[in-house]
Amino acid sequence: MTKMRQYRSSTALALTLLMLPAAASAQQASGSNEAAKAVDAAPAQEEIVVTGFRRSLDNAAEIKRRSDVISDTISAEDIGQFPDQNLAESLQRITGVQITRSAGEGSSVSIRGLPSEFTRVQYNGRTLGSGGTRSFDFTAFSALFTSAVEVRKSPSADMIEGGLSGTVDVRSARPLDIGKTTLSASAEGVYEPNRGNVTPRVAVLGNWVNASGTFGVNAGVAFERRKFRTKQVTTYGAETSREAPLFDASGTAIAGGKSPPVDYNVDGDTNDTYSFTHGADYSVLDARRDRLTAIGGYQWKPGGDLELYGDLFYSQLKNQSTTDRAQTRFTDISPMFAGGNYGVRGSTIVTDYNSLLGTGSAGFLTRLDADGISLQAISRGDESKVDLFSIAQGVKWRSGRFSVQAEGSYFKATNTTRTFGLAAQARASAEVSYPDGIGTAPQVVFNRGFNQLDPANFYLTNEDIQAFTRNDRNYEGRIDLGYELGEGFFRRLKVGAYYNDRRFTNTSAYKVLTADQLAALSNGTLTVTPGVEGSGGIPASGFLRPTDLSGLSNAPQLLVVDQGKFGQLLSRQTYFEDQDITPQPGSGFDVGEKSIAAYARADFATSDDKLSGNIGLRYLRTRTTSAGLSPDLNGLIVEADRVTTTIPTADAVLVKSRYASWLPSLNLRYNLTPQFVARFAAARVIGRPGLGDLSAGTSVDANTRSINSGNPSLSPYKSDQLDLSLEYYLPRGGLLSIAGFYKHLSDYVLSGQTSQLLTVQYRTGGTATLEFRRNQSLNLANGDIKGVEVAAQLPFQYFSDSLDWLGMFGSYTLIDAPKFPRRQGGRAFPLDGVARNNYNIGAYVQKWGVGLRGSYTYRGRFSSGGGTFGDGSFTRTYGQVDASADVTISNRLSATFDVSNLFDVKSYQENSFGLLVTEAFTGRRFTAGFRLKL
Repeated sequence: MTKMRQYRSSTALALTLLMLPAAASAQQASGSNEAAKAVDAAPAQEEIVVTGFRRSLDNAAEIKRRSDVISDTISAEDIGQFPDQNLAESLQRITGVQITRSAGEGSSVSIRGLPSEFTRVQYNGRTLGSGGTRSFDFTAFSALFTSAVEVRKSPSADMIEGGLSGTVDVRSARPLDIGKTTLSASAEGVYEPNRGNVTPRVAVLGNWVNASGTFGVNAGVAFERRKFRTKQVTTYGAETSREAPLFDASGTAIAGGKSPPVDYNVDGDTNDTYSFTHGADYSVLDARRDRLTAIGGYQWKPGGDLELYGDLFYSQLKNQSTTDRAQTRFTDISPMFAGGNYGVRGSTIVTDYNSLLGTGSAGFLTRLDADGISLQAISRGDESKVDLFSIAQGVKWRSGRFSVQAEGSYFKATNTTRTFGLAAQARASAEVSYPDGIGTAPQVVFNRGFNQLDPANFYLTNEDIQAFTRNDRNYEGRIDLGYELGEGFFRRLKVGAYYNDRRFTNTSAYKVLTADQLAALSNGTLTVTPGVEGSGGIPASGFLRPTDLSGLSNAPQLLVVDQGKFGQLLSRQTYFEDQDITPQPGSGFDVGEKSIAAYARADFATSDDKLSGNIGLRYLRTRTTSAGLSPDLNGLIVEADRVTTTIPTADAVLVKSRYASWLPSLNLRYNLTPQFVARFAAARVIGRPGLGDLSAGTSVDANTRSINSGNPSLSPYKSDQLDLSLEYYLPRGGLLSIAGFYKHLSDYVLSGQTSQLLTVQYRTGGTATLEFRRNQSLNLANGDIKGVEVAAQLPFQYFSDSLDWLGMFGSYTLIDAPKFPRRQGGRAFPLDGVARNNYNIGAYVQKWGVGLRGSYTYRGRFSSGGGTFGDGSFTRTYGQVDASADVTISNRLSATFDVSNLFDVKSYQENSFGLLVTEAFTGRRFTAGFRLKL
């Protein structure tokens, strides 16, 4: 238990110190000493035992106060009692931190608006990854064994580089730090109304320390199962398509339009270019997520000057899901059989958005009435597993003024995914419109006698199978030497070296089975009707069913493939599990990074300790290797689905590169009064390019007509940054702070783009010459990010002892970020992930063994990608209320209850001119159970 001395401090004096820092500063040392004496002389009252959520706030404030850099912390109340179930959701309470959710659960963390790839994530000070990407997925990390999570926003020279936006350090308590033998356990049930299941969440953590307190070990294991349902409608954005053929100077057609051609404005020709909604994809995802986490460690202090320690961390996250999809593709209009009826009967076209749609657009279709619209009944199966293993061994030794610490570590993360999709096709007569505006889901009305619920209208045309394997492996070592210089201005000198050898690999494999191939596997239980979609289809009457799309806006009743019924005709093992898939030439990447760094850091302070800080310089040298395949683009084969592209031949290439960086840093802390702290920081930091950007390979997408090439010679992103903060520490654990930050970004990576004509061969026969966009990443842009952060945690006991049961907390972040084009010469979009306004506010009650807490978190509209067709994707403003409660039954037993997304809020995405791209919801999540401490 933590005990705090209760001070009787004048509220008026505290507010004066807060509001008049200049006057306080002018008093110099004498005034500060008098204030300190007044505090020390305050009459001591009874000792107050601080527990529950307030204790975690007190711990966090104390860590922030002692920090030698600008940072914020979320702290556990006690071992096994982190205040939130998900680390990312905890971190969103910190000023300047925003999170992205996956199925309603926090998954990735952004700091001060920069993309999550610029957030460096560490476990007990060492590198941690989650498989094939620089962005760490927090869904693979249990919070049950976490003692604190610190967000460091300014660096010092001894910190490992790479956190351009900041560093998140997840810490577990070592055995001797806990200092006693103890056992804690929890057993909870998780209930999600959208799915209707109760699933387990259990953990046990033991810590043993010998009688002399010189040796200790701990170990823990946790298991959590989550079953959830996500419903979603996706339109993919506005597709701008060339309806007319492209001719060269001689009048020869060199790039075809749609095949067959479509007259969208019903004027008798197809020589127009329009933008329109690609389609509406209604989906219901049922998933099970199992997370197993285990930790272990030891700590040995055989003598006062030597310490040995080691720890390991293991996490396995398994996902199994089935997604029922019913898709209408308004851009795919053709007959089911050759010579059949198809075409546009009527449309409404507006030109209000032409400036946003791109060059050559003749308007946007807000209404389309047509025959032959693609209507697909689909079911997808997905199996994925993320294995993460990390181990470290370290030693600390001190002799007089000299100290040394050395540590070696290793981690490996493997992310494997295998998925399939069964697609049945129909050709519908339907009208698509936006009765509620383009910011809502389109309305689809089937007409002219077409029944979308009649399975006889559908034919299974293909199955696609995909497999992905992502590996992230790292060897890491460091040595840090320290020397205490004495009581002069410079107090301590640190020097050290760091080495890491990291390798990322990503392989992708695709395969398409046609209707004929599926029928051949079935030994006669499936038959093919010739001529469907030009190649043949399997009548789908025996394996379709309606799906429940309730809760989605304007969702019609639609059919999907029933995997169970289809499995009775052709086993899942035959059509999926036993299928060999050849990796796609030119896809994926194999990137190696070897870095060596050296640093020097000096800590300093004035004789009265009012001014203190550190100054240092870090030198970094990185060598990269990138292996890949460079394909022959003259042999592209487009499959029957007109989406998947096969590249027949490719040559192996290996590209080497290197770069070096000098990274200076300065951190200052000035105690204006004993309670009032000012901080200043200046530094240069780097962020390494995305792994896909460093790829030496080339990939092709015939659906969007794009060629994507990596660039292994990219330089790292750079940021020259300044930070200034004022922190006022109230008695009884209160805190008020305001901070400003500035980052000058340089060498920002954009996509350089050129056009290229390629002749492709359709698997079903025939060729076409198509215009492709070749994209390659280049260091092209510079820009500035500026912002202000305000935070408060206020125990009401500060105002009156009778309010010792009540408190509030909150933060607000304002970010002003630049706009960058997504491709060279293109239209500028806001920096991905940056919401201008972000805030959270909450309150807690802690009295008589009962704790209640509620919070509201808001994130403003932000850019979330380029969009499927380059029209941008923006996540709309989102706010969510979460609440929790705990009841102390005895000194050893307590009951807990949590609810996430209390008001069942949906999330939305739109494109650059307000067209709805995604509407999705997972619903509320309730957790209740017991915690035991022995």
